[in-house]
Amino acid sequence: MVTELLEPLEKLTIVEATWNDFDAILRVLNAVDHEFVPPLSEGENLRVKVSRILNDRRRSWIKAVDGGGKIVGVVAVIDNYRRPRLGLIETLAVLPEFRRRGIGKKLVQYAMSKLFQNGMEASLITTWETNVAALTMYEELGFKMIMRKKVDSSYFKLFFTRSFEQPAPSSSGLSRFWRRR
Repeated sequence: MVTELLEPLEKLTIVEATWNDFDAILRVLNAVDHEFVPPLSEGENLRVKVSRILNDRRRSWIKAVDGGGKIVGVVAVIDNYRRPRLGLIETLAVLPEFRRRGIGKKLVQYAMSKLFQNGMEASLITTWETNVAALTMYEELGFKMIMRKKVDSSYFKLFFTRSFEQPAPSSSGLSRFWRRR
């Protein structure tokens, strides 16, 4: 199956979110909740999840904002996840009507840059084996699968890592972010 990218947004800004963005982040997560396996809300109340990340200085939300000021995508990052110098990229969500425009990829690239700037040596990201779009994107960004874990009787969660010491794939044009000086 070949899918084409839609026209990119004329103006897209990717920046760190603040408490002022709480309701908009919640709207994005609620809009895509049912697409996660299991749904995000099944593991934790979404209001609590957004608050927990905004309150923790090791964590942050990153937002993609269109030209009209609407938050159309988000991703969360965590510094020093389970071990020093390992960053986690989690909860990547883009509103359905804004997909296939490269927004998810730009959010992950920004998250990787932020983790690198915060002194992380590698990043970890997970997805379900059924999420073909995410699997393709992570591979394009140079992530390597390190583990496949059966979560319940039906689903496997895949774990990917990306060292910042490795040069980024040439097609992404991001190699300047990963080379230590």
